[in-house]
Amino acid sequence: MTGITQDIVKNILSTYFDKNQIKEFKGIVVRSNKSSKRDESKATKSDKRQLDSNPHRKAYPLYIDLLITFATDKLNNYKLIELMLYLGETCIAHGELEIASQIYTRILSKANNEGQLKNIAAYSLLALGDINSRQAKWDKSISFINQAKKHFNRQNDLKGIAKCNNMLGTIYGDRGNIQKAKECFENSLSILNPQRDIALIGMIETNIGILNNIKGDYDGSLLYYQRALIKYEQLKDALRMSQLRHNLGMLHTQKKEYESALREFDRSITISIKAGFLPNLALSYLSKAYVYAKSDDLPLASAFADKSFELSRKLNDRLSIADIYKIKGIIERKLKHYKISENYFLTSLRLNTELENILNQAETLFELGELYIEIDKKEEAKRCLKTALKNYKKIGADIHIKEVKERLDDIL
Repeated sequence: MTGITQDIVKNILSTYFDKNQIKEFKGIVVRSNKSSKRDESKATKSDKRQLDSNPHRKAYPLYIDLLITFATDKLNNYKLIELMLYLGETCIAHGELEIASQIYTRILSKANNEGQLKNIAAYSLLALGDINSRQAKWDKSISFINQAKKHFNRQNDLKGIAKCNNMLGTIYGDRGNIQKAKECFENSLSILNPQRDIALIGMIETNIGILNNIKGDYDGSLLYYQRALIKYEQLKDALRMSQLRHNLGMLHTQKKEYESALREFDRSITISIKAGFLPNLALSYLSKAYVYAKSDDLPLASAFADKSFELSRKLNDRLSIADIYKIKGIIERKLKHYKISENYFLTSLRLNTELENILNQAETLFELGELYIEIDKKEEAKRCLKTALKNYKKIGADIHIKEVKERLDDIL
């Protein structure tokens, strides 16, 4: 077994079942594997091609369904829900969002029927909000988060409220409302306990660091990242460490310190591969593609963009997919394939507009403007750069505002 199923064997089975039960479950899995092996003796070549056409075929849903069925028969309701909560968290970390959604929906149906499990119901709603936000389904995500927040308010659960505000902050940040995101993060920090809520405080400090990076406050960004890094090292939190290393790479990228950026991305990738954190792996591949594109190493840029695209499609990470089209546009522009480059940029712009991502719209418009300058379409270039400038002003991204103004001065 690999990926999520390794975690199941190592952590869940030993925690919730005795030796005889573990042996029984492993026997079920072995029998399931044997029965699922195909007898292809009568299959035509066409049949075999169709059967083998999915390179990402995995047994995760099967193993997890088997485990939940097995646990339902062996555990009481509280232990079963506890097991499913761990399973849901593990699936999210590994990018298995559809399975995670099914698990939390099942938990919610069980928890809603018992008054003593109202807090678990609230956390399940919050998890469903997280799953939808990762796929840029903003309205559904905000609806789940607000439902969770109402539950937490009734229970006077300050940590739950802080988690809701933190997640809302990330959504506002992804949509370019930096001020609203900052208010959410600061509100979360104000109600947390520094001794008890170390991990959550580290997450929020990381998010504030990201906002500072967007605005060009690199010293402020680094300060918050360093605070979070101390906490994650103290907790030995591999997932957060991989995310933070990625964010440090983004900080160096913004400062055009590309060698340092690549070192941080590689650190993040090493952790993510070892632990199977596919969402973070896709992001770091994407960021390496961007750095290589800006450094004129176009074969590597293309290879990492394709690798990120493969994972992002699997994860339904639409924000990353939109960003990959931008990077492909940069690559093709540098190869002087101008029409292909324009199509990639316009695709990225369309997707980012649909996803209401003001920052990524501005970044794509700037790169499209660069393309039009290169092919001597000055009016189109000015239109793109002026719209990019307008978006950057909405965000308050001072460093980018300066860059766009200088570029406009060059062509006026």
